[in-house]
Amino acid sequence: MNRDVEITVAGTQDDGGGNEIVTDFQTVGQYFERNGCRYILYQEQDTESKAFTANTLKLRDNVLELSRKGNIHSRMVFEAGQTYRTDYVTACGSLQLEVCTEDLKCLWAESEAAIRITYRLSAAGEFLSQNRLVIKIRNISAKG
Repeated sequence: MNRDVEITVAGTQDDGGGNEIVTDFQTVGQYFERNGCRYILYQEQDTESKAFTANTLKLRDNVLELSRKGNIHSRMVFEAGQTYRTDYVTACGSLQLEVCTEDLKCLWAESEAAIRITYRLSAAGEFLSQNRLVIKIRNISAKG
């Protein structure tokens, strides 16, 4: 079943040198289940260029994939205690990243869910940032 959902994304990216970038936005999207996987689809708009990126979250067991297509192209895999490589492609170029997931928690209820991820990003073995991401999903019909 396809359901309309409200999605809140809040994240922080800390480079370890005192620079922290905060991301916080709300949007609407779609939620559905297929072949034992949960999917959340939503669009994200860049605040400067106004270009859109289509995001797909795919959750199976304790593995979360975030695929992005549009202004940014990437496929990041999050699994606690594991490191995965990804190509992060923007209009300015491509960067091969290592995504080391420290913690992944997914809490599901009938009308809402929360995904919490803590991970490190590196490139060529060099630390780039410590990251925290919280994604909340809520059935639009459950608002009240």
